[in-house]
Amino acid sequence: MQRHAITFQIKPGSEAAVRELLATYDPPDWDTPDGARLISTSIFMKDTTVIRVVEIDGSLPSVMAHLSRQPSIQQLERALDPHLAVPRDLSTPEGARAFFMTAIMEHVTTRVAEPVR
Repeated sequence: MQRHAITFQIKPGSEAAVRELLATYDPPDWDTPDGARLISTSIFMKDTTVIRVVEIDGSLPSVMAHLSRQPSIQQLERALDPHLAVPRDLSTPEGARAFFMTAIMEHVTTRVAEPVR
């Protein structure tokens, strides 16, 4: 399993609208055609900073491409666009790649507790 996080900024004053959009969108299909799998997604928000954490099995590019084709995700991203502090273009592979290259966070460490005996 891998964890990845992306961050983006929203416009001040749009926190309630963004919170509602992120809390109520329909989940995507979890499995990609090539066998990769989105295990979970969590979204955190503090003031105008949003962080989305995904856990996946398989290739990150495969999962991202799969998600970009999901109608619920496309609808969510279009609804978020007016609230973003920095515009982005997810309508092309190049635009999506540029956004993710700037939005993806560096993974520093993961610590997992030993199983209870």
